Amino acid sequence: ARCPVPQVQNGRIVSPRTAYTHRDTVAFECEPGYVLRGHRVVQCQLNNTWEPAVPVCEQGKCSNLPPLSQTC
Repeated sequence: ARCPVPQVQNGRIVSPRTAYTHRDTVAFECEPGYVLRGHRVVQCQLNNTWEPAVPVCEQGKCSNLPPLSQTC
């Protein structure tokens, strides 16, 4: 199994690689001012998909707070 390299707008993969195979995991983080919605870590499945679904980075309403603060 080979999963496509996941793309996250306004975010990035913590330790990017050029290829991912079954059971590989990917962790994401968002750019400053953006909040991760979904799961931070996903795993490559046998059917070439990521589970759980690849997260998204949404613009936060509290960009003046430290990055670890996820609530307003």
